[in-house]
Amino acid sequence: MKIKLTNKGSNVLLSDLLHRASLDIAMPCAGNHSCGKCKVKAGGELSPISAAEACFLTQKEIDSGIRLACFARVTGDVCVELPEEGAAAILQDEYSGESKDNDPMISPGKYGLAIDIGTTTIVSSLYGANGAKCAASVSDLNRQRRFGADVISRINYAIENSLEEVHECVRAQLEEMIEKICEKGSVARSDIEKAVVAGNTTMLHFFAGLDPKGIGFYPFKPQSLFNCEVRTLTGIPAYVPPCISAYVGADLVCCVLASSMARKKETSFIVDIGTNGEMGLMADGVLYCCSTAAGPAFEGAGISCGKHACAGAISGVFYDEASREVRWETIDGAEPSGVCGSGLIDAVAMLLLCDAIDEHGRLKQNGHRLSSCVTKDARGLRFVFPGTDIYITQEDIRKFQLAKGAIYAGIKTLLMRAGIKEEELDVFYICGGFGTYLNLESAEKTGLIPAGMGERAVVLGNGSIKGAAMILTDKKNIETIEHIVKINRYIELSADAEFMEQYIQAMSFAANAVEV
Repeated sequence: MKIKLTNKGSNVLLSDLLHRASLDIAMPCAGNHSCGKCKVKAGGELSPISAAEACFLTQKEIDSGIRLACFARVTGDVCVELPEEGAAAILQDEYSGESKDNDPMISPGKYGLAIDIGTTTIVSSLYGANGAKCAASVSDLNRQRRFGADVISRINYAIENSLEEVHECVRAQLEEMIEKICEKGSVARSDIEKAVVAGNTTMLHFFAGLDPKGIGFYPFKPQSLFNCEVRTLTGIPAYVPPCISAYVGADLVCCVLASSMARKKETSFIVDIGTNGEMGLMADGVLYCCSTAAGPAFEGAGISCGKHACAGAISGVFYDEASREVRWETIDGAEPSGVCGSGLIDAVAMLLLCDAIDEHGRLKQNGHRLSSCVTKDARGLRFVFPGTDIYITQEDIRKFQLAKGAIYAGIKTLLMRAGIKEEELDVFYICGGFGTYLNLESAEKTGLIPAGMGERAVVLGNGSIKGAAMILTDKKNIETIEHIVKINRYIELSADAEFMEQYIQAMSFAANAVEV
């Protein structure tokens, strides 16, 4: 998409000019010049490329007019060509557990919305009063990504710039999504009577227009833990389920509801392997829970050629022993344009299998079966996917180690706090879009999850929106989620010595060595 823009005042960042024009562009680092993701093709009256900007670009990109929107300044008229992004492969997961005993939140003949506001994606589903099935569903990437890929970046943006801007961003996007879902489901907006909105604590603060500052700084006290009605959507009152803490939100509570783990006698674990890494352990009537700062690596942000799960993203990688070649597949079989989280994990698992990285995560150039795929330039070694210009750098592997170490250490810490051994777990629930497409074998090999967990895994899908739909179609489930919150024992990991010890150990690949 080509756009002509004009800056009539003093020179302004290209990213700011794009945002003023309501043009969506991802900025995982919130414009802090550290990710190199805001690439656009631009020409006209622009500041020259600085050495710092050039570090993120190849010579081929520079020659073709690619600029970083957070570096380039506009001094007059410019023509910008935004990258064509494929539609995101967002997990929607319809709920269809109707019952004659249900007591829905909505009146006969009316409709309600179940909404999940994720850090990366937003999903909305439409249900009738009988709750028989989802009448329509729409999804989109969260437009707040221009304020940063993670919640801390967005909190800082709201503090330093404008809370109202961040709030209005999600509110306006939801209003647009409601219009789309009404058209898709052939329903008048006036017939939508209620909404149930789930999400992590920060996303819900932005939705409600509440100040998130308390979430970003110790002692991490949010302005609200919800379990109340919020009137952000025009003419549609929204019930927001309760959160447990600043970093364990209503999304995990809804996932626990959807899994029914609080009603069963089994010893079970649930984890949303995403940016916030929320997880819970149900044992002896107590829900032990915590959140780990895994960061956005699993969503593709912060990785050199990383991207969200969409057409063209490399999603699966393996080494073919017969042909002695690297094989990979992309979403929808489209031309490769980047690598998403599942592809990153598979690639690291393959590099370990082929002895191309050592136990400390150091990439090797020679002496292994993938030597022909490892190249070196001024910025160091990188693994290049054969036949493409897509690669994984040493820094990308380090970011993966930090992310996987946080998830693994969180799991181990909760098990220790509850006095539960890994082999005593009956079920290991995995929820969220990323977890749904995760290769569990690669997850174990790389040390993302403990060995043996894969065989006990149950993939729950988008448990957050399933739980929201369960509440919408049967308000008796409010009692259930209030019980879930009541029996929780929250573990704050930021100052937990045991977690830090586990985290340091978990960053290594030594415990997950693969036989060659």
